[in-house]
Amino acid sequence: MADRTDHELMAATGRGDLNALGLLFERHHERVHALCYRLTEESSDADDLVQESFLRVLKYSKGFGARAAFTTWLYRLVRNVCMDHMNAAAKNRTRAEQMVREHQHERDRNDHGESDPRLETIRVALYRLSPDKREVLVLSRYEGLSYAEIAQVCETTVGAIKVRAHRAMRELRQRFEELEGTT
Repeated sequence: MADRTDHELMAATGRGDLNALGLLFERHHERVHALCYRLTEESSDADDLVQESFLRVLKYSKGFGARAAFTTWLYRLVRNVCMDHMNAAAKNRTRAEQMVREHQHERDRNDHGESDPRLETIRVALYRLSPDKREVLVLSRYEGLSYAEIAQVCETTVGAIKVRAHRAMRELRQRFEELEGTT
């Protein structure tokens, strides 16, 4: 069964074959986890978001019509899970809670010892971008998707994604320079 395509596994999942879903999970969970973490910057929630994503794969498997590549469909689904999570968190989070979380994240990160402070500055600058700008950079730079694939994931045009990516890079550069104290 391991040599079956993602499309074949989705069809089997739609028929109730949970082993097929398990194989899809094995193939894609690391990338989904990385995407969840990069979009939300919440390592404690990434596992839950992966689980929610694959529950939605199961839920929507019958409606998967193979009109797009499976990974494009999956990225769209994961993006929606992460956006739902971030929207709910924004409604419930006070500024004090956010400061406590940032302090804990800072302590956790220091415990794991990142070696290049410029990379950390880029990560902080990326997290300070709006979710729509952050997602286009994560999908293009970290996940390696083309602008056409990102347009499918975000359900918009390639032109809109190019504009968003350009603006996101410009803002990322500005935020990086502010953090570095070079402006």
